[in-house]
Amino acid sequence: MKIVCIGWGSLVWKPDVLRCKGPWQTGGPHLPLEFARTSRDGRLTLVLTADGARCPTRWVELDYATPAQAQEALAGREASGPDSIGLWPGPEPRHEVGAADIAQWAAAQGVDAVVWTALKPRFLGEFGRVPTGADEALDYLRGLDAETQAKAREYVQRACADQRTPIREAIEQQLGWLPESRD
Repeated sequence: MKIVCIGWGSLVWKPDVLRCKGPWQTGGPHLPLEFARTSRDGRLTLVLTADGARCPTRWVELDYATPAQAQEALAGREASGPDSIGLWPGPEPRHEVGAADIAQWAAAQGVDAVVWTALKPRFLGEFGRVPTGADEALDYLRGLDAETQAKAREYVQRACADQRTPIREAIEQQLGWLPESRD
């Protein structure tokens, strides 16, 4: 059974406990992403958003016997419950953003199952909220203490360079946080 994970952001460079069979590959589905989730450590991270910029993603084959095991492993990596992890095929996900694109991509690739992080946006402590624009995101980033800002900067710079969003464009222009040239 070929089970793959779709990824963007820190999952690509830091899979932690996720058992990957080889390196991350380009050619994942284009999904609507934006820097719209404040993480527990204060970073502003990429998540699926209904109005996000359509960005290329990465994929990797996973070393799990069942889709449920892969979903559980990704939930562990994300420190979330399995309800925050998308799974295809499966029941209609509560996290429908991107699900149809992933299903279409998976069918074309001939994979048996796909998991992905389906954490919802969360900005300024409010679940489901996205920044009202780049200025609000920039104000948030500028207001972070030095240590938290360093983590936020690392995340933005290490996110895949081809994941171009309006907030990323503003961060690059206003803060000078340019992507690392690893892509």
